[in-house]
Amino acid sequence: MADTAQIYVCGGFHHPQRNFSTSGNRRKEPEADFAKSFACTYKRKFQRVHTCSTNQETLFVREVPVSGNGIADLLVLNWRSDLISKEYSPLDIKQAGTTIRAFEFKLSNWRGGLMQAHRYKYFSHVAILVIPRKKIKTVAEHIGMFQTLGIGLWGFEPETQIITKIYTPRPKQQRITKYRIKALELVAQTTSS
Repeated sequence: MADTAQIYVCGGFHHPQRNFSTSGNRRKEPEADFAKSFACTYKRKFQRVHTCSTNQETLFVREVPVSGNGIADLLVLNWRSDLISKEYSPLDIKQAGTTIRAFEFKLSNWRGGLMQAHRYKYFSHVAILVIPRKKIKTVAEHIGMFQTLGIGLWGFEPETQIITKIYTPRPKQQRITKYRIKALELVAQTTSS
């Protein structure tokens, strides 16, 4: 059984960022720090952010590589607790009305982030791009592009832990079932180890 209080990190794959030489020094990873801070804040504020949701149980997994669809910076699965016993297998949650939200984080190059988030729609119900809150005004001028593609746009400020929702699309069925199943298998592997 997975610990729903924990934020898991998917491992066991070669991350493309490792292709860049670090000359023996560990590079600072501001985008990864931004993602960690968001995940912790979002987990704590989940019910306040999604006031209309009837799904109470959540599972958070970072860095999920769904083959052919990129590496989701954060996958959040949530479902109604009364639909599954406490002794569930993560793969059982697909029968419980589970909503999969995939997040992409970008400190810059929001257009690239938008395209990455668009690929996540193949295995998630909702794909959202999260950028620094101070950049929201500039990016929000292009909100029509997000609405056309069905990608959410949120801002986040780690210092104040404020999440700003500019646009959040309604959850939609994944385009290709095999990718959703692959994502759930990766979640199951990550949470069972």
